[in-house]
Amino acid sequence: MPSETILVVDDDAAVREYCCSVLAHEGYRVLPAAGGTEALAICACGNRIDMALVDVMMPGMTGIELVKRLEVLDPSPKVALVSGYSPDEVSKLIGADGSNYRIFWKPYDLRVFLQMVRNVLDGPRREIAAYARP
Repeated sequence: MPSETILVVDDDAAVREYCCSVLAHEGYRVLPAAGGTEALAICACGNRIDMALVDVMMPGMTGIELVKRLEVLDPSPKVALVSGYSPDEVSKLIGADGSNYRIFWKPYDLRVFLQMVRNVLDGPRREIAAYARP
């Protein structure tokens, strides 16, 4: 049974709750956040994070802005960005920085989602990979 902690950051409550429920059911410790400010507060409290699953587009602070700030607090967690936008749109939004992060595409297929999470946790921190839409 997994023992890692995953920070799930998504402004869409339904998506956030789905991800958290699925991950918790698999045995992961899950820390939900509705946006960047909440995610930073969770990390500032000393929570150990193994992976951050961060939506690319959120109000107030984009996913890439959040990831950069999280990496200043603690560079060790692995990061995956998630988006429902097309790959071209995401590339324009996150620019060259996006090539440093794994990208998951919404909507999620349950088995594919869980395998992608496991691959990120088991892989090197800065593996460049984009997971295709299911």
